Amino acid sequence: MRSTYDAIVIGTGFGGSVAACRLAQAKLSVAVLERGRRYDSDDKPFPRDWNDPAKGWLWRVDQGLFDVKHLAEMMVIECAGLGGGSLIYANVHLRAPQAVFERGWPVGYSRASLDHYYDLVAYMLDINPITTSVHFRDRFPATNGLPPKTALMEKMAGAMGRAAQFCYPNIAVDFGEPNQPHPNKFGTKQCGCTYCGECDIGCNVRAKNTLDFNYLKVSQDFGAEIFTQSEAIRIEEANGGGYSVTFKNHGVGGQLETIAAKQVFVCGGAVNTTELLLRCRDQFGTLERLSPHLGRNYSGNGDFLAFAFDSAERFDPSVGPTITTGIVYDRKDSEANNWFIFEEGGYPKEISWLLQTLNPKHSVLRDAGDLARAGLERLLHRSVLSPQVEHDASRSAVFLAMGRDKADGVISLHPLTKSLEIEWNVKTNRPLYVVEENFSRALAQKMGASPAFSPFWKLLDLPVSVHNLGGCPLGDKRETGVVDANGEVFDYPGLFVLDGAAIPVAIGANPSHTIAAVAERNVERAIRKYTGSPNWSAPESKNARPIEDPLTKINVPSDGVPQL
Repeated sequence: MRSTYDAIVIGTGFGGSVAACRLAQAKLSVAVLERGRRYDSDDKPFPRDWNDPAKGWLWRVDQGLFDVKHLAEMMVIECAGLGGGSLIYANVHLRAPQAVFERGWPVGYSRASLDHYYDLVAYMLDINPITTSVHFRDRFPATNGLPPKTALMEKMAGAMGRAAQFCYPNIAVDFGEPNQPHPNKFGTKQCGCTYCGECDIGCNVRAKNTLDFNYLKVSQDFGAEIFTQSEAIRIEEANGGGYSVTFKNHGVGGQLETIAAKQVFVCGGAVNTTELLLRCRDQFGTLERLSPHLGRNYSGNGDFLAFAFDSAERFDPSVGPTITTGIVYDRKDSEANNWFIFEEGGYPKEISWLLQTLNPKHSVLRDAGDLARAGLERLLHRSVLSPQVEHDASRSAVFLAMGRDKADGVISLHPLTKSLEIEWNVKTNRPLYVVEENFSRALAQKMGASPAFSPFWKLLDLPVSVHNLGGCPLGDKRETGVVDANGEVFDYPGLFVLDGAAIPVAIGANPSHTIAAVAERNVERAIRKYTGSPNWSAPESKNARPIEDPLTKINVPSDGVPQL
C-alpha cells in the first residue's frame, strides 16, 4: 500500500464500485477500502453453517457477511464484503419513474437526464428479466421454464384485477447454461443460474452478476488497489490539500493505518457513510464545516416484509432467483398518495423452519405478547435451531414491498454516548405501511393462504429496512443538502458521497439501479473536473444500448389502480 493516491474510495457497493472503476479507467491512482472480506466461491465461499452465526454470518461476530443494526426506531440490514450490497441483494434493477424526481432533487435531475447512465449500468451488469431464462423448460414445462412462484404471481395479479400493473423486472443474473463455467464480458468466470434460491445469502454458484465480477474487476484491470478488511473510521483535511483517511485493518488485529489522496469518495452505504461523516464532525472534529443537514432525509424506502402460509398452489420459494416479478400499486388513499411495488421473494430451503415460527397455525409467536426485542430475537433463534412442527415449505411465500415513504428520518449520534441512532416517524409513514400490509393480506387471500408479518413490526412497531437511503442528501445549497448536485460535499472540495446516502428521497422501487446511475453521472463530472478533460466518458458508453424499463409499460388508470 502506498501512502498517497489520486483518489481513495471507501466502500464497494453500487456507488463505490462505479467510482473505483471509472477513476481507474481515467488513469488515476486509486485505493479502495472495503471493511468486509473478499468472497470467492472457489476458495472462500459464502457461509453456509446454519447453526452458528460465528461461522461467517454476522459482522458483529468476526466481521461476517450481514451487518444487522438494532437501532431504536428502525432495524437496518446491510452487507459487508467486496461488492457491498450486491452480494446479498435480490438482483433487481428498476428505474425510478419521473415522478420520483419531481420533488426533493437538485436542479438538473430527471429520469430523462439519467437514462443514459441507467443504460450504462444495465450494460455493465448485464440485466435481463426472468423470461430470458431458457434452461429449465424440461423441469417446468407447464410454465415454459419459469419458476413456479413466478407463474403463480402473474396468475394472482390477474385474479386481483391487476394484470396491467404486473411486470417482470430486469435482474442481474447470468442465465447461461447452469454448472457450465464461462467468462463474462469482462473475463470473470461465471456459471448460469441453477434456481437454487440463495441469491440473498451470497451466490456460491457465481450466477449473480455481483459488482466484483464487473465494475471491480475492471477497476483492478486498470490498476486500482483494493484492500479488504479495511474499515475507514476517520477523514480529515491533509496539509497541502486533499484528505487523509484513517482505517482499521481487521486483517492484522484492528491496527490503525492512514493514507492520503487529493480526492475521497465516501460510499459505505447510506447509514455507514452518514455515521462516518457524523463522527468526523461531531466526535473527532475533523470535518467541522459539514452541513447542518447531515443525517437528514433518511428513508427506509418504504420496505415492508410479509409472508403467506399454506397456499392452495405450490409457491416453491426456494426455486428460482429471489425476485422475478412485481406488481405496482399507485393510488390516493384517504388523502395519502401511495406508490409501492410488491415483489415476490424466495429463500434457501434450510431456513424454512425459521419462517414457520411466523405461521399463524402453529406460530411460537402467536401468544408472545409485547416481547422485548432481545427476547424476541432469542425466541426466533431458538426456534430455528429446534424445529418442532411439520410443514410444507413449497406452500409458503415471502413478499417484499418497497414504497415512497416520507424520507423524514434523521440519523444522529447520541449526544452523550455517541452511539448511532435513527429517529423514524412511524406515524407519518403509517398510511403507506397500512396499505402495503392490506395488499399483502389481499394477495394471500387470493392464494388461499394465511398472511403473516415481520414480528418486529407486529409486536414492536419496528420497521425493517434493507434499502436504506439518505443522510447525506444531494441539494442545491448547504442549508438543504450535504452534497451538491454532483455529489461533492459542500465546503469540502474533493470530498464526495456517491452512494445511497446521497439519494434525497425514497425511490420506492429497488434503489440499486438509481444509486449506480447517479454515481455514474457524478463520477464522470468529477473526473472531467480533476483531469481537465471536459469530454471524458466511460469507455463502455459506446457499447451501452437503450433498455426498456418494465415500469414504463405499467398501465395505471387516471384515478389510480383498483382499490383494495
